[in-house]
Amino acid sequence: MKLDVSDIIRRSPLFEGVPPEGFEIAEQAFRTIALRPRQTVFEAGDAGHALYLIRSGKVKISHRNLDGREKVLAYLNPGEIFGEMSLVDDEPRSATATAVEDTVIHALYLEEYWGLVRRFPQVAHNLARIIARRLREMNHEVEVLTFEEARGKVAYALLKLYRHRYGEETPRGRSMPLTHRELADLAGTSRETATRVLGQFQELGLVAFEARLIEVRDPAGLENVLYDL
Repeated sequence: MKLDVSDIIRRSPLFEGVPPEGFEIAEQAFRTIALRPRQTVFEAGDAGHALYLIRSGKVKISHRNLDGREKVLAYLNPGEIFGEMSLVDDEPRSATATAVEDTVIHALYLEEYWGLVRRFPQVAHNLARIIARRLREMNHEVEVLTFEEARGKVAYALLKLYRHRYGEETPRGRSMPLTHRELADLAGTSRETATRVLGQFQELGLVAFEARLIEVRDPAGLENVLYDL
């Protein structure tokens, strides 16, 4: 289903609790940006002056380790927000955002954001909640990727995408456009290990997969793997 900027705003947690008349005002505050595959929205170290809502396509959030290797932090799909930290501090971007495919995003720059907050203070509260949720998720992820073995890491990566409603619902679960390499990058493991673990999960009925698609069929079962239940 294709979404326009009005749909994105009405569904976004950033505008939860904002009165209906605020949606049209918010729509005028955003600027539309079309991106080509592999085009960068911003890089780690850049000054940050905007947050972004994804209208269509897919965005990869990543950073490079000291040895130059890329660590993928997230794959984001339509309706999701990124770059929100730049609206509450003056620090440089901590990660890089790149379009994975043809993508359309809507940018809310700092001046327009504060204009919305003055009229609808709920927006600032909502942004704080979004940031708090991201920080909690990040703390959990650090714990998982530090102490869990490969099965737990892959289970966590799949659950993270599932909870973010990545991909599309199916009669059996949720189908995600995802390669084994992309899953391995999210899980912090090798592609070969991710493929082996996926095979185990498929035998257990937790997932099904084919070329460039992974379907989560039993999220509760993945949680059992993650927490060793």
